Amino acid sequence: MSGPYALSYWDVLAAALVMAAPYAISRKMRLGLQRDLLVGTVRVFVQLMLVGYLLGAVFGLNRPLPVFGVLAVMTVIAGWNAALRAGMREARVAAIATGVIGAVTLAVSAYVFYVVIGVTPYFNPIYVIPMMGLGLNGAMNAVAVGARAMDDGLRDGRERVEAALCLGATSWQAGADVVRRALKQAMVPTINGLMTAGIVQLPGVMTGQIISGVDPVLAVRYQVVIFYLLTGITATATIATILALFRRYFTAAHQLKLP
Repeated sequence: MSGPYALSYWDVLAAALVMAAPYAISRKMRLGLQRDLLVGTVRVFVQLMLVGYLLGAVFGLNRPLPVFGVLAVMTVIAGWNAALRAGMREARVAAIATGVIGAVTLAVSAYVFYVVIGVTPYFNPIYVIPMMGLGLNGAMNAVAVGARAMDDGLRDGRERVEAALCLGATSWQAGADVVRRALKQAMVPTINGLMTAGIVQLPGVMTGQIISGVDPVLAVRYQVVIFYLLTGITATATIATILALFRRYFTAAHQLKLP
């Protein structure tokens, strides 16, 4: 079985021509996405190339400190972006999201790395950085969706929540349904990925490994482990973050206090 085909920068430039189709559609249909498409096309190349060179340097050093530094930066960015996408720009919210996402991703990943796979050395950047990056990204997206859904639910259902509080309900009793709906909405993309993997789409990690010449059955095993890793991180981080943020909406006397 041959390895992956070599790709030059000219090949990447040729692939970028595919982006002309969505650009033309946006312009023809007046969707207003042309600028985002152009910026995104350039950014994805620049950002990933920089990351590629950075990871090459970190892999070459093979020391724990650079690995932890990269993970710390990724965690802060994930927490900040989760708060930003949820429409909550307060530093406290970003700190909560960063702390929860980082702690959950580290805990679940540690179990997978050291109990399931048996990664050595413990900081092995080839495993630790890519897999924790997937976990951080999944948690970031789910937390953003869940936090936004909870905020919208409490604001749109303010009268119902306040009526329940007036009747003697606690803050949790009044807002539990909103939290449940927010959690379900946040988890839908992850669950859909579990349901359709191998039927509708071949996941990216598995595809990359197969292209690189890895035995397809081994690639499948890794992909299944990654799915479990992502689902565990996504569910736990989302629940923990939403419950932490839920307290912002109520006073100690169980009165609704919209931020």
